[in-house]
Amino acid sequence: MTTVVADAGYSSGENYKQLEARGLTGYIPAHGKYKAEHTGFTYDTGHDRYICRQGKYLTFDKQIVDAQGNPKKRYMAKAAECKVCPLAAQCKGKKAREKRLHHTLYKAQYERMLARLATRLGQRMRRLRAATVEPVLGSLITYYGLRHLSKKGQAGAAKVLYIAAMAYNLKKYLRCHTCQPGTRVNSLPAPRPVRWLILYFCNSHKDLYHRLDELMRYLVYPLGLRFTCPFQ
Repeated sequence: MTTVVADAGYSSGENYKQLEARGLTGYIPAHGKYKAEHTGFTYDTGHDRYICRQGKYLTFDKQIVDAQGNPKKRYMAKAAECKVCPLAAQCKGKKAREKRLHHTLYKAQYERMLARLATRLGQRMRRLRAATVEPVLGSLITYYGLRHLSKKGQAGAAKVLYIAAMAYNLKKYLRCHTCQPGTRVNSLPAPRPVRWLILYFCNSHKDLYHRLDELMRYLVYPLGLRFTCPFQ
């Protein structure tokens, strides 16, 4: 695997950094809270500083952690320069002594990700995900009752998702099948040893048999297909 495509829910600087460290190409849009620019200020990547409209510098001060636990870098202007600036009131406010700016510690990773998403390949990957992944998730949540999983633990959740994937693929296959709605499909008689084996399985697993029958009623019968039992 060399490419990872996900929605903005997986957007974080830590994830971007891990993808680059493992040599993976990611296509994950940034969430709405990320700000690529600060209005009225230009970021100087080479010197790691901001430049205001008056040509003054906001240099790196220190690294901090905000209330949500996100690491950020703080940049500060000189108080003496802000004091004589004609735009000081609307720029830094009345109480602050100097202008301060913050951006995420992973700004470089964010910028590389946004630049990659802006390319033709990045836009194609986003469209591909919207056409292949989103419909499946929407169907599983809306029509298959997977807003919450009834099983606990990773193994139990895996069983539920396996069954849901089987049901989704079966319904998709039957929808694209060559049989027209309302047609009748007759099964060929199974060999005698196989018939007895299937009968034994159905009798010993009645609960599972009824569950499969309910699944067929939900997925197959609405499409107009009818199946006859080979043992009748």
